[in-house]
Amino acid sequence: IRAAKNKTEQQRKVEAGDKTGIFTGVFAVNPVNGAKIPIWIADYVLSNVGTGAVMGVPAHDERDFDFAKKFGLELIQVVSYDDKKLDAQVREGKVAVEADGVLVNSGQFDGKHAWGDGKETMAEWMCKQGYAEWQTTYHLRDWLISRQRFWGPPIPMVECKTCGWQPVPEDQLPVELPYIEDYKPIGDGMSPLEKAPENWRKTTCPKCHEVAVRETDVSDTFLDSSWYFLRYPSLHTKTASTKPFDPAITKKWMPVNAYIGGAEHAVLHLLYSRFVTMAMKDWGLLEFEEPFPFLFGHGLIIKDGAKMSKSKGNVVNPDEYIDKFGADTLRTYLMFLGPYDQGGDFRDTGIAGMYRWMQKIWRLFQEKVSQDQSSTTVIRVKLHKTIKKCTADMSHFKFNTCIAALMECANTWSEEQERMSKADAGLFLRLLAPFAPYMTEELFQANFAKKKDEFQSIHLQLWPEYDESLVFEDVVEIAVQINGKVRQTISVSVADSKNKDILEKKALSDPKIGLLLSGKKTEKIIAVPGRLVNIVAS
Repeated sequence: IRAAKNKTEQQRKVEAGDKTGIFTGVFAVNPVNGAKIPIWIADYVLSNVGTGAVMGVPAHDERDFDFAKKFGLELIQVVSYDDKKLDAQVREGKVAVEADGVLVNSGQFDGKHAWGDGKETMAEWMCKQGYAEWQTTYHLRDWLISRQRFWGPPIPMVECKTCGWQPVPEDQLPVELPYIEDYKPIGDGMSPLEKAPENWRKTTCPKCHEVAVRETDVSDTFLDSSWYFLRYPSLHTKTASTKPFDPAITKKWMPVNAYIGGAEHAVLHLLYSRFVTMAMKDWGLLEFEEPFPFLFGHGLIIKDGAKMSKSKGNVVNPDEYIDKFGADTLRTYLMFLGPYDQGGDFRDTGIAGMYRWMQKIWRLFQEKVSQDQSSTTVIRVKLHKTIKKCTADMSHFKFNTCIAALMECANTWSEEQERMSKADAGLFLRLLAPFAPYMTEELFQANFAKKKDEFQSIHLQLWPEYDESLVFEDVVEIAVQINGKVRQTISVSVADSKNKDILEKKALSDPKIGLLLSGKKTEKIIAVPGRLVNIVAS
């Protein structure tokens, strides 16, 4: 306890890898199941987190896992995962996984999703039983914005021996960085600007006009990033050199449509961006006070079942995967890993599989696109169902299921004997473009760009629209066999699928079946309503 008291909160965060603690000899009682829980004192638990006492969940929290392993505490799995190998590792106490799954070993809450209805249901039950109450915790703290480094804007303050600290007059702003040949920090705690020329460091006090010394710290990039979204739309405008952001352009484009970030952004960047924006609103510089009306929190990517960390050496370097597989493969794989708001497990075998799929798409465009032939009904129905699903999924950030639908569509395309029409292939390419922007652009330029002297891009094309008549769920796919082997699939309505005569006529009128039966004698036709048509031919 004495050792922990002598550490700052920052030290306890930084040194959290070396877990220390002591058992109090006292137990708490779990109000849900009556189990005894040992109470330990640990320096990685911070007083400003909740009440200062936390419930350790070592199977699903990396810090708790390290602590439990060091002191031989029990690891109980309470979240189960679809990945059987990963689930077994958690169950056997080999790794801690911080991801959503289904609750287990949780009594009446078993079967619910840990991060969804499970969390809500547990909280409501605890409150109803009188064991807990809802509380809002505010994370806005005093903000340290100074840094002892060269890059960053100098803080516009000067120190006068007589008048103390004084702000630099507005007509002298901005204070520009001086030229310094040796700008790297040397670890002495001093800012590199301490080495700046004397004619920069020494200036005049704006109050008494005596000699004053400039502040040599610069402001943190966190301060800059809290308002630079306002600057972007105003680049290269008439007012760009005289105003930080143009009022008319800012009114047109702001606030930002969507803010997407992780949990660490919600506590730091998002919080301070809102603070700065609200301050500017109060000063009359902006007409809105909420910079990001829509917030979407993405999940956490883990590596082979464990949270990425430099100490474990399991950090993924994107450049290596881009060099080996290309940016499109890496980008699409990251979107395919799992639900975007939950993250997923990054595995080398998975990205290799995605690379093979990208190669498959490339081959399909080289070998199975028809310039003058229309797509079969099977391909068209599958494509338009894919358009419908991707349109809905993309708007809800369900990228993984959108990519899965594209994979299914590509499978149907490759399995069909006939080629996909050029027009339909173009629709498929537009669906894939947000995930694989480079490959789809190259395929677009090679197959669809019309005027060679005029710039065209797949990323300037309209999003595809699906044909309502092809996506009704009352359409049934019927297998057509010739001598017991499936040769084609036809799409019919649910009503027609029950009529043997209609099924026979549809099967015989299919162009592909007609070609396969050419020169053969049809001996018998067996139609099984709702399932298949088998043509016996010799």
